Amino acid sequence: MDSLNPQPRPSAKPAAVVEAPTLKDALRQVRQRYGEDARVIRSRTLTRRQPDGFGQEKMVEVLVEPAGESRRPRSLNLKPSAEAAHPWQNLAGEIASEVERIEDLVQQISKEQAVRGTSATSQRNRLAQALVEAGAAPDTVTRLNERCCAETSSRPDDQGAFLDYLSRHLSTGRGDWRDMGGTHVFLGPSGSGRTELLLSIAASLTSSQRQVLVLSLLPRHSGEVRRLQAEAAKHGYDAAVIQKPRQLASAQEHLDSYDVVLVDAPGFDTPLEAGTEALCREIVSNPGFHRHLVFPMDRDVLDADGVLEQARAWNCDWLAMTRLDQTRRRAKILDLIDRLGLPVSMTGDLKGLQGEPHLASPRLLLDIMLSGVRHHARAEG
Repeated sequence: MDSLNPQPRPSAKPAAVVEAPTLKDALRQVRQRYGEDARVIRSRTLTRRQPDGFGQEKMVEVLVEPAGESRRPRSLNLKPSAEAAHPWQNLAGEIASEVERIEDLVQQISKEQAVRGTSATSQRNRLAQALVEAGAAPDTVTRLNERCCAETSSRPDDQGAFLDYLSRHLSTGRGDWRDMGGTHVFLGPSGSGRTELLLSIAASLTSSQRQVLVLSLLPRHSGEVRRLQAEAAKHGYDAAVIQKPRQLASAQEHLDSYDVVLVDAPGFDTPLEAGTEALCREIVSNPGFHRHLVFPMDRDVLDADGVLEQARAWNCDWLAMTRLDQTRRRAKILDLIDRLGLPVSMTGDLKGLQGEPHLASPRLLLDIMLSGVRHHARAEG
């Protein structure tokens, strides 16, 4: 008979986490890393968003107590400390250091560009000139063109090389509407066209026979609720309103029964009542949520600092752009991407495209910025 001992075992090793697509794969990795005698403490299934797509994927997480330090691969150089319970902490520290180094480098390059101006690079490249004329900041275009020259060994006036470079470095999601799944939260300032974009996506997905649920979080007034009800009845998708902050977390099992869940979050500048911390935590920390920052392109990108801070606070994964039909300076897309550092998920409100939402791609973004200039530049390059 086992005896109960309230004192902790002094020889107990810190737990480790192993993740894999299936439980079988996870247990195989446990044996490979920690030996046959490692003890599995618990396992659970996690739903996470695809890192470069618009769907979600399930992972099995296994918490392991290694049998002994000798079982661990020497090459990993793991120390028997509290940090070993969460191996991603060391990796996060390394990533943070690398990000800081890159940010310092970018800042240094920006200062150098401010001194030199946009002289040689942009003025000799007609594509660079076209981007500036279409609204991109000269410093941004110069910096991108100089990076192109450094990485591809091309000439500063090589329009074709610059165009190909932009095509490869405009970061967007992969897949199409058929790949869209899971829960997508739309965040942004009030008046950004957030709700309009979300409702147009819901209508488009429903017409493709997808099961869609639209959730309105803490609507400001009854008019927003009536509008949602009318749109849902018109297009045939389900709609619900969450008035209490804790309801979002408790509704997770219900959300999983839909192909796609679209969540209309309160605007960044909307005062939130006391007790909404649980709602914020659920949106920020849920690994299965796609969080889209919605930015209206009729606003000045230079005024985006406050939005940038909010995007970081809400842990936004994507950038969605609206009001593109209300600006003639569409090439400032380059400045926004450069400033926010987020991949672009979708665009809305485009003239000539029936106002429908479109998943972003490098080619679409270039077409938006340059229109007919793009093909002319490729022919001359």
